[in-house]
Amino acid sequence: MINPLKSIEINSYRLWHPKIAKAQQGIQIAQISDVHLGRWVKPRHMEQVVDFVNQRRPDLVALTGDYVGYSSKDLYPSTATLGGLTSPSFAVLGNHDHWTSTEAALEGFAAAEIPVLTNESRVVETERGILRLVGVDDHVTNKADVDAAFRDVEESINEELFCLVLNHVPSLAPRIAERGADLILSGHTHGYQFNIPGFTNRLAQRLGAQYHVGAYFLDGTYLYINRGLGSASWPWRIGAAPELTFFELAHGPRPRLELLETSSFGVNHRPR
Repeated sequence: MINPLKSIEINSYRLWHPKIAKAQQGIQIAQISDVHLGRWVKPRHMEQVVDFVNQRRPDLVALTGDYVGYSSKDLYPSTATLGGLTSPSFAVLGNHDHWTSTEAALEGFAAAEIPVLTNESRVVETERGILRLVGVDDHVTNKADVDAAFRDVEESINEELFCLVLNHVPSLAPRIAERGADLILSGHTHGYQFNIPGFTNRLAQRLGAQYHVGAYFLDGTYLYINRGLGSASWPWRIGAAPELTFFELAHGPRPRLELLETSSFGVNHRPR
């Protein structure tokens, strides 16, 4: 009877950045991460999450990995549910997706018509403006290739495009930032699923995790680590609620991330 998505924290940010032209202001990006559909998170839960995101009508949805727990049988239901997103959506894979079945994950997203960026980039045109989108594959399973992901970026004659990077494992952030990323969206850590002031940060340091939850500024680049929705091992969270994140891009003289609002949304346990 556990419903780990009974209360989801919705964090809405505005990112001021000089690469966002005044005519582009208002581009909205939604981030969904670490669904871990399977034992606790079910398709009926995710259908409600997808409906919520659709109501916000973002210009782009960033999917940052780990769509299942430990069973490849959950990959198709997970990707099929995410296929209900009505905004242009792009994905990278996480370690659990590769551990269960890389092939099934790619096939599922193909059927859902959601592109998976595997160490590659593309230019994406939204209704409000153009972005450069880069996807870095999973670091835990040694699939990440930052050089390959940024190859087309470095060869591009247009270096003024805002560069959004999807990358499951945040430990790669310094290398990605050096390549010209403006905003890196990651997941993977779940924020350790508990937050005890002082203790959690000390634990992260002992584990060698320089980046484990929330926003970090890396010399001109913002990294945001989403706590994710589900869990592969246990459903309980203490002071680290499941999270959906929204980013609004705005023109500004320097990069600055501002928290606009924190609210909550819960899904029903029983089928509708």
